[in-house]
Amino acid sequence: MTPIPENTMPLSERLRPQTFGDLTLPAREIDRFQRMSDTKNLMNMLFYGSPGMGKTSAARIFLRSTDPMDTLRMDGSSQTSVHDVRNVIDRFSSTMSWTGGLKLCFIDEADFLSQSAQASLRGIIENRANCRFIMAVNDLSKIMPAIRSRMICIRFNISKADRPGILKRIENRLVVRLTELGVPFDRERLNAIVATFFPDFRQIVSRLEYEFVLEGRGVPFGTADLEAGS
Repeated sequence: MTPIPENTMPLSERLRPQTFGDLTLPAREIDRFQRMSDTKNLMNMLFYGSPGMGKTSAARIFLRSTDPMDTLRMDGSSQTSVHDVRNVIDRFSSTMSWTGGLKLCFIDEADFLSQSAQASLRGIIENRANCRFIMAVNDLSKIMPAIRSRMICIRFNISKADRPGILKRIENRLVVRLTELGVPFDRERLNAIVATFFPDFRQIVSRLEYEFVLEGRGVPFGTADLEAGS
């Protein structure tokens, strides 16, 4: 399949985090992820938290950065049944990697998996020494305790103490990236957008695209028309 040229992709996709350092997470979590990736000493992990916090982006970075691992991505919102788990995940994880190393399976929106699918997955996670699993969910309560006990649960959340440093890091990263892409923007307006929608990175970049790309210019500074979640 021919890759899509970057300049034809939506700005929101071009601004998607590409490294662990781009994530809206504290430095200590970023460092842990980076060490796991560098050493290829991955754990079975369950990412949970509010939408837009970077759970899927973090998993995608693992999928890219662990090459040449064999990888699989499954959408739990559309492949929800026990048959999907058996036909897709069980088959993938039951064979050796073509490199002889670990395999990595990512299940996005895993909180949509049926109870029978989760029950089947429980045994697969337990018995696949050659495969690691990452799951991303918004609602942790929908994942059965037997699954949670087999994975390290990592909450994508930001404390008040961590907020100022992460906010500034994200602002600076967006300034650099927009400049690289040649997108005109107003720095004060960008800061206001980030502060309003933070930590929902998806909302931040969607608003940036709406204002700076569609209008083709920076928008005069002002926060009266910004409303989180609108």
